[in-house]
Amino acid sequence: MKMRLHLRMALVILALIASSMVVSSAAAGGGEPVIKQVQVKAVYLYNFLHFVTWPDQEEKEEKVVKVIGVLGDQELGRSLTELARRLRQRGRTTIKVILYNSYRPDLDFSACHILFIGRSQADNFKMIVARLKGRPILTVADVRHFLSAGGMIELVKMEGRIRYQVNLSAARTAGLRLSSQLLESALTVIKPMPKED
Repeated sequence: MKMRLHLRMALVILALIASSMVVSSAAAGGGEPVIKQVQVKAVYLYNFLHFVTWPDQEEKEEKVVKVIGVLGDQELGRSLTELARRLRQRGRTTIKVILYNSYRPDLDFSACHILFIGRSQADNFKMIVARLKGRPILTVADVRHFLSAGGMIELVKMEGRIRYQVNLSAARTAGLRLSSQLLESALTVIKPMPKED
């Protein structure tokens, strides 16, 4: 329920900034502005910050700036940057967005709490995930089989809506704690294998 409340709140913010971020059907002779899927993805990334606990993070650490890195998806990066600006104006949780054009071995992702890996980097998924394995960075992508490559959250389109699947095993290996609300709202959760006695 809490996850849905945060999602609704952020979607309201997106609606308020529709004039600068969305494609308006008014321009095509319609009326109401339309929220694009890339902006819904931006809202999801923002919401994930509220339902993941990073190592050494205090439970009430609301004012700490969280960092979302976006690799290889400039459109999503722009949506997140605008969302971050509007959130600051409304006194909401502050976020910082770091944009990376394409993967290079020398890129430093250590400042990121979340790293979204764009479709353009699909050939590098396994390399990136392997490099970040065990590090407390929530990895997210919107390409099929990302979870099987070791990613933590995969955004999927189902019946015209954006939903998500979770690789809980990968998240726990990185020392991340995902809330029960986040897991309950997921389409699928890959759980860690039970330990043998």
